[in-house]
Amino acid sequence: MKKTLSLIITTAMLNSVMPVASAAPQSIEERVQRLERMADNPVLIQLSRRLAEQQRQIQSLYDEVDRLNYQLKQTQEKLAKQYKEADERLSVLEASQSSASDVQEGASSSVLVPKDTSIESQGKDIATQSSSSASGVMTHSATAEEKRVYEDAFALMKKSDYQGASKAFSAFKASYPNSDLASNSAYWEGEAEAVLGNDKAALKAFIDVYETYPTSLKAPAAMLRAADMYQEVGEKKKAKALYEQLIQDYPKKNVAEKARKRLSAMGVK
Repeated sequence: MKKTLSLIITTAMLNSVMPVASAAPQSIEERVQRLERMADNPVLIQLSRRLAEQQRQIQSLYDEVDRLNYQLKQTQEKLAKQYKEADERLSVLEASQSSASDVQEGASSSVLVPKDTSIESQGKDIATQSSSSASGVMTHSATAEEKRVYEDAFALMKKSDYQGASKAFSAFKASYPNSDLASNSAYWEGEAEAVLGNDKAALKAFIDVYETYPTSLKAPAAMLRAADMYQEVGEKKKAKALYEQLIQDYPKKNVAEKARKRLSAMGVK
């Protein structure tokens, strides 16, 4: 305001001393408006415009983050659903395979391994060589109770409660060692421990799958993941040997191709 009054006074004095003949007469109001326009600071105007633009950009980024978070949540839910469906399909296939094995063995023996047979005592006698030649633990189709307990454990996996899921799968395997879902439980226990960064615990769980349940459809995947864990803990030779064994035992499966790629990444031709 002081600057404006000073400009008005200065202009009035100049006009009184040196009138401009060529200029059209202006009213006081017009002169004040012209001086106010001259007094406006273009730097402040520019900064104000920049600030408004930055605020619009920030709001746009917030909107984009919200959209991405929503898409991420949807993707996670979709993957969790696919994860469960794939595991259920594998369980059905494993149950079918188990039933077929029971029919074939019925001619020679009708006695099944009792449920309280020790997994540990049988697992110690199974070498980490060809899983196709190992006998392993004989399993039966999962009961309704076993399916319920398994689903409860898998629900924890879906909720990303990996510690809780690992304990639940371990408990399932201990309680139902002869269930055809026991190998699945051992496998997902390994995956949960791997996510938690417990590589040695994950390795132990994966080994348990293909040693104790060598005919399980989870055995090839467990062998691949066990080799991965060997790499994680720095035992490259064991990892290499297990990848090569996997290729030999399951040459036509997808896991064999993955094993070849991992060997190639290790510099093995």
